[in-house]
Amino acid sequence: MSKVVFVILHYETTEDTKRCMDSLFKYLSDTVELVIVDNGSQKGRLVDIAAQYDRCEHVYFIYSEINLGFAKGNNIGFQYAKKELCADIIILANNDLIFKQDDFIEILRENISETCFDVAGPKIISLSDGLNQNPVPRIYSSLKDVKRRILLQILSVFSLDTVLKNRISLGIPRIDDWNHITDFQLHGACMIFANRFVAEHDGLCDMTFMYGEESILRFQVEEENLKMIY
Repeated sequence: MSKVVFVILHYETTEDTKRCMDSLFKYLSDTVELVIVDNGSQKGRLVDIAAQYDRCEHVYFIYSEINLGFAKGNNIGFQYAKKELCADIIILANNDLIFKQDDFIEILRENISETCFDVAGPKIISLSDGLNQNPVPRIYSSLKDVKRRILLQILSVFSLDTVLKNRISLGIPRIDDWNHITDFQLHGACMIFANRFVAEHDGLCDMTFMYGEESILRFQVEEENLKMIY
């Protein structure tokens, strides 16, 4: 049976992480495990709540001394799931998610057997408006667009992104009506990886710190001829 590992990236908000973890315990078994990565928290440290879960089987805690950002932080958990836990399916999920579907793992295994996907995303219902947030329209259509997005993110650290936007055209098309867009990307709050992606990669592209990972993943899927589904 395929090994499923959830990777939850924690940063400061311990109550969110606890609720997320509690919602995942119903799935845990010898073939479903959970990795929690503390991404350099200073106040809401994971070590402060880890003692509450000492006797929980199939739960692993990993600590980073510094905030590595979204991609690199998740990649710590991804690599542990792949190399130490021998995961076949790796689920990267935000710590503010609550998993309510009792047969989530069964449906996931059936789906991967039927479709053989490499990357997938589930339905994500917002608690604020009750709307599904997945999938979303593709934002960047070329590697050039993706590189521009990364450049803006680097410049934003030095507050130079506004200057660049004012001086040059970024060439990223504006989409006013997303209702009929079929070229989609997945919401980054929960991404599921299997088959070729897990075999050939050790996580997300680590050129970003926060934001833009879903767009890079969408381009990567296309370039490598991987199968991505919602």
